[in-house]
Amino acid sequence: MKEKSEKRVSLYLELFLLLFLAGAVSLLFFVGSRFVIEQQIDRYHQNKNIVQKYNEKYISQIQDYITAQGISAKDLWRLNEWMNNNRLIYIQIKKGDEWIYSSDFDMDEEQADGYDLPSYPLNSYYDVELRDGTVQVFIMGMYSYNAYMAALIFAIIASFLLFFVLTMLGVRRKILYVNQLSRDIEILEGGNLEYEVHVQGNDEISDLAAGLNAMKVSFKNQIEEVECLTRTNQEMVTEISHDLRTPLTSVLLYAEILLNGKYGEEENKQKYLNKMIKKIQHMKDLSDRLLAYSVHSAEEKYIPAGYLPLYSGLYDELSDMCSYLAEQGLAVKENLRWEEGDVFIYGEYLTRILDNISSNILKYADVQALVLVWDEYYADEMCITFENACGQKNSGMDSYNIGIRNVKMMMEEMGGNCEVVQDREQFRICLRFRYKKSNRKTENFF
Repeated sequence: MKEKSEKRVSLYLELFLLLFLAGAVSLLFFVGSRFVIEQQIDRYHQNKNIVQKYNEKYISQIQDYITAQGISAKDLWRLNEWMNNNRLIYIQIKKGDEWIYSSDFDMDEEQADGYDLPSYPLNSYYDVELRDGTVQVFIMGMYSYNAYMAALIFAIIASFLLFFVLTMLGVRRKILYVNQLSRDIEILEGGNLEYEVHVQGNDEISDLAAGLNAMKVSFKNQIEEVECLTRTNQEMVTEISHDLRTPLTSVLLYAEILLNGKYGEEENKQKYLNKMIKKIQHMKDLSDRLLAYSVHSAEEKYIPAGYLPLYSGLYDELSDMCSYLAEQGLAVKENLRWEEGDVFIYGEYLTRILDNISSNILKYADVQALVLVWDEYYADEMCITFENACGQKNSGMDSYNIGIRNVKMMMEEMGGNCEVVQDREQFRICLRFRYKKSNRKTENFF
């Protein structure tokens, strides 16, 4: 896009300037070409031989006219008809020492006696035979007049053609730009939103081109937003579907314990029933959220996270996780200090995070090795770390992909982060929560 501070030039002004410049150039060409041509015409007609040839030509025509009309010295006025047809010619006629005719005015004998006409060199006179004798004729003509007129017409036509050509070249430049925009639009119509429309000049057409670029960017952003929203919804459905597996596995395990009477003392029966209800409620919450995402796919996700006391916020979930892993035959060693303070969490996310970690440990941990759990505290965050050795069924570095991705996403949405270190032998995940110290005293319940 153009800078807002750049002043736009109207097409009307551009057209006016084009016509003005074309007119100025054409006028200069007209004056210059006419001056040069007239200089050549003057040089040509200043040649005495050329002038003499013209004089002889018209003297011959006068002689032919006098002979054909039978004109005598008494009726030279009859030459006026020929002179009217040849207005570029001036002649004077004298007989002896007396001027008897001038083409400029009518002359009778009294006027001729009283009018003093100039004398010309002898070589400027030509003998012409009248019916009643020979007279001397002085002739002079504007022989370059026709050449001047031809030069004028040529200069006018050439200047007009130059004006027309210059104007059309300026208009052609805009037409070519419009054609370029048409091709650019066809490319955009073909779906290539990476293509940049050419912006040339600073007028209404260039504004249109810049507007097309802006519209392209806006349309591209809208498409990307739709694609991102669709991708996010698909990922969310995948994440929640994945997170449903762990509580479902737990419910099946507890149901099997109750069904087979492996719960030991009678009071443990109610404990397992409570755990089943809790997991089933968790599954219901996940399914409700999945339905909400499918119905309100365009709504912004809101996470009702907040600061909770460290013990009440984390103890129950960590306790259930450790008990569940122990029931699955894994040895868990925890070293949790439970320092006083508040942790920023969202309960549903915490449950899903720990379920994902439990699921990965059950799938890929070495059952002969310890599962280690410990906490660390810093100025504004606390970290809970889980570490286990990888078993032979670990298929590679990407075995944890979906679950760990879900954990990272949920930790980030709660304002924390997740750090993972893994290879073929060891797996460690550190959950970093936002944390505020307080003066409350807590006890180690593990």
